[in-house]
Amino acid sequence: MSNEPTQPNPTQPNPTMKQVLSAREFEVLEYIARGCKNREIAQNLDIQEVTVRYHIGKILKKLGVKNRTEAACLAVQNDWIKPKPKTIV
Repeated sequence: MSNEPTQPNPTQPNPTMKQVLSAREFEVLEYIARGCKNREIAQNLDIQEVTVRYHIGKILKKLGVKNRTEAACLAVQNDWIKPKPKTIV
């Protein structure tokens, strides 16, 4: 066995957004792209605001971006999500 890092397999396609993020992280990212604040996301998903912050941290790390704006832009630019108008709660 070699200690060299493994090279990506060119025959395998790049993972899609839904393969990288959990279903809940993907939902949170959709709300971020709509311009929702953490409190609004928590209310819409019926979770705590601290849980939303946790999911956002995981999203940023998995996507390799610095903030929620970069995450939303990356998702929209790559057609991973289609932004929808913000919904009033």
